[in-house]
Amino acid sequence: MRVNKSFLNYSRLIHVYVSMALLTLMVFFSVTGVTLNHPEWFADNKAHVDELEFQLPRSLLGEEHQGELIKYLHQQRWFTGKRFTLERDDYELFISDKGPGTHLAITIDLESAEVFVEKTNYGVWAKLNDLHKGRNSGALWRFIIDISAILMILFSMTGLVLALAQRRVNKTLALSLVTTLAVFFCYVLYV
Repeated sequence: MRVNKSFLNYSRLIHVYVSMALLTLMVFFSVTGVTLNHPEWFADNKAHVDELEFQLPRSLLGEEHQGELIKYLHQQRWFTGKRFTLERDDYELFISDKGPGTHLAITIDLESAEVFVEKTNYGVWAKLNDLHKGRNSGALWRFIIDISAILMILFSMTGLVLALAQRRVNKTLALSLVTTLAVFFCYVLYV
């Protein structure tokens, strides 16, 4: 197939610079893709749980002081306060803060002012796998995943253009594309 020379040069330029930008991201997503596919490799990894109990000042327990309570807990570094959820009933206040590979649960008894904190760290691989999926990782990381996906599409399409320009690989390229599409559609149809 004949490809316009300026389009080919432009594709090569994009392909080279996008590949440099994607190098570490593609390695990261490839490695974590394999680790996500084989969770049995990490079956022996146990979560590390830290538990702590302490007493809160009673002045922070009223519903009208909930903002002050959150600010106090944040200042005391009990949680980051970036992704937390809060549930309150007549007897208890429950705060949950999830991050990649981590979970923090704070339970406050509203009558006794006792606080029970449970911090769970699932380990490095859980953190990396959560980042791969974008789970509990925040808006910035979701943006990085989206940009990575767009760059991978650009990288693939410019690679296809560069391959189409080389006549000696056209048969191999066509066979590869047809086989990949056939396997993909068979899988989609029969699963």
